[in-house]
Amino acid sequence: MNKCKVALFNSADPRGLKVGGIETYTRDYIQFHPDDMEVLFIGPDEVGDLEIDTINEIEFRGRRLKFLPVSQLDDSTNKVPQSISESETFQFFRIFWKKRKLLKKILKGGGYSAEIRRVEYAPILWWIGVPVFSMVHIWGDKSKPMSGIIGKHHRIRALTEYIGAALSEKFYSVNPDFTEMYAEKYWPFGRKFDTLTTWANTEMFSPKPFRNEGPIRLLFAGRTDDFKRHDIMMRVMAKVRASGQDIEYHYIGDGDLTEYEEFASIQDVTTLHGRKPAAEVCEIMSDCDIGLLTSEFEGMPRFVIECVASGRPVVALLLPQLENMFSTGVAGKLIERGDDQEDRMAVAIVQLAKDIRAGNINPDLVGLAADSYKPRKLLNKIWNDHRRLANIPEQVV
Repeated sequence: MNKCKVALFNSADPRGLKVGGIETYTRDYIQFHPDDMEVLFIGPDEVGDLEIDTINEIEFRGRRLKFLPVSQLDDSTNKVPQSISESETFQFFRIFWKKRKLLKKILKGGGYSAEIRRVEYAPILWWIGVPVFSMVHIWGDKSKPMSGIIGKHHRIRALTEYIGAALSEKFYSVNPDFTEMYAEKYWPFGRKFDTLTTWANTEMFSPKPFRNEGPIRLLFAGRTDDFKRHDIMMRVMAKVRASGQDIEYHYIGDGDLTEYEEFASIQDVTTLHGRKPAAEVCEIMSDCDIGLLTSEFEGMPRFVIECVASGRPVVALLLPQLENMFSTGVAGKLIERGDDQEDRMAVAIVQLAKDIRAGNINPDLVGLAADSYKPRKLLNKIWNDHRRLANIPEQVV
């Protein structure tokens, strides 16, 4: 069988514990990639068992793939950089550029096409003559709070996006609004922009019965970047407690919640799980009742899709990209933003808690709201992009 050969770039080892949408994308891509595709991952070795600058054969989630480690990574914990030179993206750009001759030999010589989740890497792939597909998972304007360094350098971000669009075969974003915005903003390359939304790994995240005993368990999984607005989330939970509702809060991630003064009001009912692999996230999620999201902006929040796919309703501040899923009436509650948004979120949580305990919420029905967000169906779009470049027949899923 002729195979298309795809190189995936990321600054975290898929076998490691880094939490994030890009990491989940990479792990699921490896797990679900089709038989007519050969995958080569290029990035750091976090485990310490591979030979650097050499293609290693590994197994991950039952799939065989090639791994070219270009560095050793001791700690993949999310850190907030204080300057561009401290950013993870910059550090790995330097590594990739330093090893561009090695990459050219392997990728161009091997007939690979590439995927990047950081548009800053596009010039390297262009320089070595490898076709590249770029993707942006999140975008926030300068009026929104962000911990990441790019939030302080919007002109640099715009320049890298423009260059990425110019040099890429296609430029994907994770929701149609972003795609339309990019196509208008970088109009000379408007035909290159397309949408590839995120998904839930439904082989892991599937509906489970509620426990129906003890406190109502609220859950969030992800980073503590400023745009996630953990301060709002904690104030909402404090209001839920003040209403008399018995709760627990479960946080999966590597952030430090003690940095928020609001944490004191819920610290005694909080369990900090730290970073967890997907299988353990699935177990914790199935043992909780309601997901929470208070972000100022998102791309397409995978955490919400995973919650819903697990049969767990979500209470979230309104994000337009979630409206289609929540229009089913079973995914949970979207709360319009406004001065009393925290009070309305608290009321929605208390009502959902009552409905869960009364047996009025069926996890299987909740899970149906995520039925359109399955990895093979969504990823087949970009897989066909690679097939076309490799002159391999496209497939329908």
